[in-house]
Amino acid sequence: DNSIGFVSADIGIKQAIINAKKTGIGLVAVKKSGHYGLSSFYAEQAVKKNLMVFCFTNAPPALAPHGAKKSLFGTNPICFGAPVGKVPFILDTSTSIINRGKIRHANKFGKKIPYGVALNKFGKVTTNAKEALKGTQLPIASFKGSGLAWMVDILSGVLTGGNHAGKVKDPFDDFDGPQNIGHLFIAFKSNLFQKNYNQRIKDNIKT
Repeated sequence: DNSIGFVSADIGIKQAIINAKKTGIGLVAVKKSGHYGLSSFYAEQAVKKNLMVFCFTNAPPALAPHGAKKSLFGTNPICFGAPVGKVPFILDTSTSIINRGKIRHANKFGKKIPYGVALNKFGKVTTNAKEALKGTQLPIASFKGSGLAWMVDILSGVLTGGNHAGKVKDPFDDFDGPQNIGHLFIAFKSNLFQKNYNQRIKDNIKT
């Protein structure tokens, strides 16, 4: 119902875990949602149940496609988790060089942002946070990061029935209607192909 994303996402990952434990893999999509916070919060729940997991969510436009100067994709994070005994392996990273919150923080306190992380509305590199918010953020790894942001938009927006292609509304600036953010959770058993997964992952981490 386009309410807070923390609630729907928590329900979603818990259902993915139940499905994965039952059949080997759990694939759960959420639409008509909002910002769900840290992806790692949901990944941690799966790895504690000895499952591998992917978490995807899209976000309001903040990132320009490669070669463009206008935002289209969100900072669309990619999150992956794998069980490794007591301390899991979890990667939770946005597809932008720095997250949106750091730019908003810099703008609020009149600080500069690092060079090379954002463009102003004219497509020029800026260290001015206010100009960056009116312009666009740059993706990690040039066109590769742009492609990953697009991938997340497809997985969490197009596939789920959520908004996509720049249609997710900014909760700070646009109150015309619901965000309709989409989330996608993929949880699966770590021993699907190798029964000695636990030893193999320990060897991997040790190396």
